[in-house]
Amino acid sequence: MSFQDLESGRRNLINGKQNPTQAVASGVFQINTAVSTFQRLVNTLGTPKDTPELREKLHKTRLHIGQLVKDTSDKLKQASEIDHHVDVN
Repeated sequence: MSFQDLESGRRNLINGKQNPTQAVASGVFQINTAVSTFQRLVNTLGTPKDTPELREKLHKTRLHIGQLVKDTSDKLKQASEIDHHVDVN
Protein backbone atom coordinates (compact mmCIF):
# COMPACT_ATOMS: atom_id res chain seq x y z
CA MET A 1 0.00 0.00 0.00
CA SER A 2 1.42 3.37 -0.99
CA PHE A 3 1.27 6.66 0.87
CA GLN A 4 -1.15 7.87 -1.79
CA ASP A 5 -3.43 4.94 -1.02
CA LEU A 6 -3.25 5.70 2.70
CA GLU A 7 -3.84 9.39 2.16
CA SER A 8 -6.84 8.81 -0.10
CA GLY A 9 -8.31 6.29 2.32
CA ARG A 10 -8.03 3.27 0.01
CA ARG A 11 -7.83 0.04 1.95
CA ASN A 12 -6.80 -3.53 1.38
CA LEU A 13 -9.94 -5.50 2.10
CA ILE A 14 -10.07 -9.11 3.15
CA ASN A 15 -13.61 -10.54 3.13
CA GLY A 16 -14.97 -6.99 3.22
CA LYS A 17 -12.78 -5.99 6.18
CA GLN A 18 -9.56 -4.01 6.25
CA ASN A 19 -6.42 -6.00 7.06
CA PRO A 20 -5.70 -5.16 10.74
CA THR A 21 -2.05 -4.38 10.05
CA GLN A 22 -3.00 -2.05 7.22
CA ALA A 23 -5.63 -0.41 9.44
CA VAL A 24 -2.96 0.37 12.04
CA ALA A 25 -0.55 1.65 9.36
CA SER A 26 -3.28 3.85 7.92
CA GLY A 27 -4.13 5.20 11.38
CA VAL A 28 -0.50 6.04 12.13
CA PHE A 29 -0.20 7.79 8.77
CA GLN A 30 -3.35 9.82 9.46
CA ILE A 31 -2.06 10.77 12.92
CA ASN A 32 1.25 11.88 11.44
CA THR A 33 -0.51 13.98 8.81
CA ALA A 34 -2.81 15.60 11.40
CA VAL A 35 0.12 16.35 13.74
CA SER A 36 1.98 18.03 10.86
CA THR A 37 -1.09 20.16 10.18
CA PHE A 38 -1.36 20.98 13.89
CA GLN A 39 2.31 22.00 14.02
CA ARG A 40 1.85 24.28 11.00
CA LEU A 41 -1.16 25.92 12.68
CA VAL A 42 0.69 26.34 16.00
CA ASN A 43 3.53 28.08 14.16
CA THR A 44 0.97 30.65 12.97
CA LEU A 45 0.03 31.67 16.52
CA GLY A 46 1.24 35.15 17.43
CA THR A 47 1.49 36.25 13.80
CA PRO A 48 -0.85 38.55 11.88
CA LYS A 49 -2.63 35.39 10.68
CA ASP A 50 -3.58 34.52 14.29
CA THR A 51 -7.38 34.78 14.25
CA PRO A 52 -10.25 33.27 16.21
CA GLU A 53 -10.86 31.03 13.18
CA LEU A 54 -7.27 29.75 13.37
CA ARG A 55 -7.65 28.99 17.06
CA GLU A 56 -10.93 27.15 16.37
CA LYS A 57 -9.20 25.13 13.66
CA LEU A 58 -6.39 24.34 16.12
CA HIS A 59 -8.94 23.14 18.66
CA LYS A 60 -10.75 20.96 16.11
CA THR A 61 -7.45 19.53 14.86
CA ARG A 62 -6.40 18.67 18.41
CA LEU A 63 -9.70 16.87 19.00
CA HIS A 64 -9.35 15.08 15.67
CA ILE A 65 -5.85 13.89 16.61
CA GLY A 66 -7.18 12.57 19.91
CA GLN A 67 -9.90 10.62 18.11
CA LEU A 68 -7.40 9.25 15.57
CA VAL A 69 -5.14 8.09 18.41
CA LYS A 70 -8.06 6.40 20.15
CA ASP A 71 -9.24 4.68 16.96
CA THR A 72 -5.73 3.57 16.02
CA SER A 73 -5.10 2.27 19.52
CA ASP A 74 -8.28 0.18 19.25
CA LYS A 75 -7.16 -1.14 15.85
CA LEU A 76 -3.76 -2.03 17.29
CA LYS A 77 -5.40 -3.88 20.16
CA GLN A 78 -7.58 -5.82 17.69
CA ALA A 79 -4.57 -6.67 15.52
CA SER A 80 -2.68 -7.84 18.60
CA GLU A 81 -5.59 -10.03 19.71
CA ILE A 82 -5.89 -11.55 16.23
CA ASP A 83 -2.14 -12.16 16.14
CA HIS A 84 -2.25 -13.75 19.60
CA HIS A 85 -5.21 -15.91 18.59
CA VAL A 86 -3.35 -17.11 15.47
CA ASP A 87 -0.25 -17.92 17.57
CA VAL A 88 -2.32 -19.94 20.05
CA ASN A 89 -3.96 -21.98 17.30
